[in-house]
Amino acid sequence: MVNSTILTGLLRRYLRGTQPTKATCPSPQPRKTSRWQRPSSAVFVGTGTLTVIAAYHYHYRSRKDDEDQLRVDKHTPYQITHSYLIAPDTAIINLDLPIPTKTVEPIQTPFYIESIYLKHPALQIERPYTPLSPISPSEPSQDDDQDRTTVELLVKRYDDGDMSTYIHHVIHHPHHNQLEIRGPVPTWWYPANQEIHELVFIAAGTGITPAIQLLRRIYKSSSTINQLPKFNLIYLTKSLESSYLLNELDHFKTNYPELFKFKLLVNHPTPSSTTQVNIDKSGRLDVSDLHKWIGTNDNNNKTKIIIVCGPESLICDVAGCKGRSNNSQGEIGGMLKPLGYTSDQVFKL
Repeated sequence: MVNSTILTGLLRRYLRGTQPTKATCPSPQPRKTSRWQRPSSAVFVGTGTLTVIAAYHYHYRSRKDDEDQLRVDKHTPYQITHSYLIAPDTAIINLDLPIPTKTVEPIQTPFYIESIYLKHPALQIERPYTPLSPISPSEPSQDDDQDRTTVELLVKRYDDGDMSTYIHHVIHHPHHNQLEIRGPVPTWWYPANQEIHELVFIAAGTGITPAIQLLRRIYKSSSTINQLPKFNLIYLTKSLESSYLLNELDHFKTNYPELFKFKLLVNHPTPSSTTQVNIDKSGRLDVSDLHKWIGTNDNNNKTKIIIVCGPESLICDVAGCKGRSNNSQGEIGGMLKPLGYTSDQVFKL
């Protein structure tokens, strides 16, 4: 409802012939009128009142819309619309978020990964999470009225993780079902005017989340099959029970058999797990596996990009450790170095 004090003040200013501070058009000039013209003047005052009310509603709604906008520099609370466990320590969380109107980098490519930052209000800390679903559109929407999107997060609870423990507490709390978020922030992207012939993604554990986001973005794009690169995913997990979203990966494999290749490595498979899904290797990844599945850098003028995401130990073993400074990729090492890959081909998330 319109605040009566504000409305009364605006009407008093109007009747005194002064212009309200935030009026968008000038007040009418006073003129001489006969008593027979007073009814029309009253009608005009009534119209002015409606204009003031409409202007107030518009200003209030615009301000609320601005407050709801997802921003990179400010945490904003958003409602959890749905959540469920996919493992005793891992949950999928759905959030209703506005589609960003401004992004750090213009998105004109499906080869783009973005993250958001979640805040722990009590400890005043934040942690980055990569949504399973894209937030920023890669191309113009066909629906002009669409200004919101459902975003999925996969959050695993760690015993020593303050942020993940807090998030799991929130989703189980009946009266506190909001998370404070800022972003989105680009994590990786490839220029739209440069072609990728093959995209290799090596992921372990929850490092599968950016791979899922990238797959959803690529296969949702309007690009034709001939314009899309081959996507080679190598997924490492300790056990089948700690693997995530295998059904969705099988869906991509079924629907894009010529483009999407998927290898699953399980460190400690149980006898029953080998009959449930196709496990490509039991045990750890080694350089001979990479040589067999992705080959060497043969310099045949076809662009091959490799992304590695997972625990620090995996990144060091596969591609060499990151640099000590913030966002430093470090030198290429690990298994990829003897295969001939270079720093402009490999990105460590």
